[in-house]
Amino acid sequence: MAKSESSQSGGTQQLLAILTGQSCPDCPDGELERARYKDNQAVVCDCCGTPRAQVWSASLE
Repeated sequence: MAKSESSQSGGTQQLLAILTGQSCPDCPDGELERARYKDNQAVVCDCCGTPRAQVWSASLE
């Protein structure tokens, strides 16, 4: 893995970690949690299911 790829991955993990546990801006009772959304790493509301952030993985073919 190239250095830029590993630093991007670290930034992605930090972003998801920062958002995890925050209140959902779309519903009064929701809290953001790490989950999969359309096969991507994401942070979604545990109440309404709205994704707040998702990370697409580049596939190498």
